[in-house]
Amino acid sequence: MNNKYVAYTYLSIKTLIINKSLVFGFLFYLIIACIAALYIVIFKPDFPTIDVTSIANATKALGAVHVIILIVIFFLFSTVSIMMQSVIDDRDSKVTEIINTSVSEAHYLVGKLLTSFTLMFVTMLSAFTAICIAIGIFSVFNPYAISVYEALIQPIIAILDWEVVGFIVGCIFVVLVMLFTSSLLALGISIKAKQAVDAFPVSLMVLTPYFLLFGLFVFLPKDNMELWQTIASWMSFIPIASPIFILLYVLLNGFSPFAYIAILVSIGYFLVLFKGVVNIYRYAFYVREKLSLFELVRLFRNKHSKYGH
Repeated sequence: MNNKYVAYTYLSIKTLIINKSLVFGFLFYLIIACIAALYIVIFKPDFPTIDVTSIANATKALGAVHVIILIVIFFLFSTVSIMMQSVIDDRDSKVTEIINTSVSEAHYLVGKLLTSFTLMFVTMLSAFTAICIAIGIFSVFNPYAISVYEALIQPIIAILDWEVVGFIVGCIFVVLVMLFTSSLLALGISIKAKQAVDAFPVSLMVLTPYFLLFGLFVFLPKDNMELWQTIASWMSFIPIASPIFILLYVLLNGFSPFAYIAILVSIGYFLVLFKGVVNIYRYAFYVREKLSLFELVRLFRNKHSKYGH
């Protein structure tokens, strides 16, 4: 490839995609999905009727956010440690020399972000494939009078129009902003990990805000619409946590000028975070000393700290 930055990104993605842990991850998802399908076939549990035509109330919106947070935690947990391990491997190899002479820290982080997104996409695809296989198995032994298509797919298709599709695409965009922000935060904190055994505890540090948010959604009253609209409005402008509250606001009120402004501010936070992480990598990527969170914050704000350039 003529462009060295594209070549580096391609190599980084290829190295992680052929990782054998992805195969084991797919097998794990397949086993779990098949166990769930067999449980339903054998024990025939009763499922509540789900109204897919309306989510614009506090309880349903919070339920949707609960599911999204759990999905985000699940996929971040499965990818953050791998990304941290890749950064550790790069620091222990000749990649530091390549970055120091050919590829800037900004391009390195862009490559890692694209790799992280690709890794999450492949993980989601493998989980989706496992679920589809399990649904196929369930359909063969379906003990219920109604089919999977009639119970799940047909009601969703019935409500789809351009407005609904646009709403879904907007929500997906907000989730992508959240995933990219979380991945960038993970890459910034991962510089604390000096060896493979440090990757897991540092990844827990990255996921802590999501655990706290999940606890907030669980313990506060779910039927107070006014309370949640107030929380969503104020918290939509808080760095790091803003995307999930923007999503809650959108689920409660739809897309509005307020939501668009909050999304733009959230993207601005992401750009500031990216610039700060570049400042961290200009120094911390090339040294072996253990850095505290306070030192990382100082490097984050320091535009002049640069080691090896």
